[in-house]
Amino acid sequence: MSSRPKVQFFHDTDGILWSRMLEALQRFAGQCELPDQHISMKDLVGGITSIRSLSSSSSAGQEEGTSLGALKAAAEETAAFYSAAVVQQTVAQLARWAGQLPALFPDGLPMLDQGVSPSSPLSLSLTRRQCAALLAASLFRALPPTDSQQAVCSGWLPDFDLSFVLARAKEKTLCLLCYFVRVTTSSEAYLNEVVSFARRSVDGQALGSDFWRAFLRDSPLGPAEISDGCIEHSWGNLQADFANKYLGGGALHGGNVQEEIRFAICPECFVGMLFCSKMLPNEAIYIVGTQQFSNYTGYGGSFRFSGPYQEQESIHRADARNRRGPCIVAFDALCHPGEKQYSEQLIIRELVKAFVACQGDPEENSGERQNGFATGNWGCGVFGGDPQLKSMIQWIAASAAGRDLVYHPFGDKRVDGLQAVIQALRSRKASCSDLYELLQGNRPNTTFQRILAADGNCTKL
Repeated sequence: MSSRPKVQFFHDTDGILWSRMLEALQRFAGQCELPDQHISMKDLVGGITSIRSLSSSSSAGQEEGTSLGALKAAAEETAAFYSAAVVQQTVAQLARWAGQLPALFPDGLPMLDQGVSPSSPLSLSLTRRQCAALLAASLFRALPPTDSQQAVCSGWLPDFDLSFVLARAKEKTLCLLCYFVRVTTSSEAYLNEVVSFARRSVDGQALGSDFWRAFLRDSPLGPAEISDGCIEHSWGNLQADFANKYLGGGALHGGNVQEEIRFAICPECFVGMLFCSKMLPNEAIYIVGTQQFSNYTGYGGSFRFSGPYQEQESIHRADARNRRGPCIVAFDALCHPGEKQYSEQLIIRELVKAFVACQGDPEENSGERQNGFATGNWGCGVFGGDPQLKSMIQWIAASAAGRDLVYHPFGDKRVDGLQAVIQALRSRKASCSDLYELLQGNRPNTTFQRILAADGNCTKL
């Protein structure tokens, strides 16, 4: 681990600036903790703004970094859920945690960089307190900017910066505040629970056409079912994150689709954006142990925070590594593949990506195995994928990896025929290779039709 690149902290790179920030954080926390001291929401936001301004390095950064319009609006709305005293104590604790980075990370924080060997996945375990401290540091802008982190990492990193959210995304800011209140009022046992991040790959060269066309000739398609629920509530299964190749995608900007919403309601996922570089085509990233903190409604432009989520602790039992929560797998689909998505080359690309996602967390054996792969219309929104094609690709990949497919269609009419296709292929006892052959040479929205029209051997139309 010592040879891996590490996240840059101000206390390592700029001692003078860190001293000024630490003094400001401690002073602000002390003011918030004074007995019978009531600080208005306006002044709380002003205190955060003042500390953030210490590390602003450009006029553009200063403008967005200190104009916290969404935070101001969200702070006022929290009165419907939390008392002013609770919010004040929450902000004080966040300032304390932000100032404790040197103590919380005495050996630094390793990156999970791209190019990991298939035989040697990378993993990193953080306590909930450490996750909260990193997010608190970002709240106060007490971390060096992404370009400083980029200097030590070979792959390009996502932008781990709360500035846009705090300035312009009120609903995401409400989710963050909800999370912050929960963790700052939690027990020591809860704060010592673990959230792990892992990166693994497969040998893409070995998973070419011969593998899918011939090696899996005797491998039957596994069980598949359709679920009307949400992926995030698919307990006991790997839970798909329809990721951008940069973990989180637009989660800290204006995006409000599947990945961005999952990160907003499970903010511990944001932490991975600090140290997980861009995924290669044969890689996936796993986040285990994070929990949901907010309820929500809507999607895209209609996304809204709808109050604190009451986690049912009995649903998730802590595993041998003290992780209590689902296994989320981030894997990115092709972006705007157009007609080329029906070519064998791009079908194989998606099969490899879905196959590595279905490999599971490297430490899965420390708890109950996730039998199923809970997924849906992966890459079929703004990325322009064909959900009929992608559902079949994911079924093949899950079957090849020994997982059941649990498909969440989200009401997409384009996959209304999925149940009939599953039944037809199961009744024919089709293999993974049989279905792979049927995916060749399709056209938009014709995959299901071609499969249902195939004869009993599944290969002849």
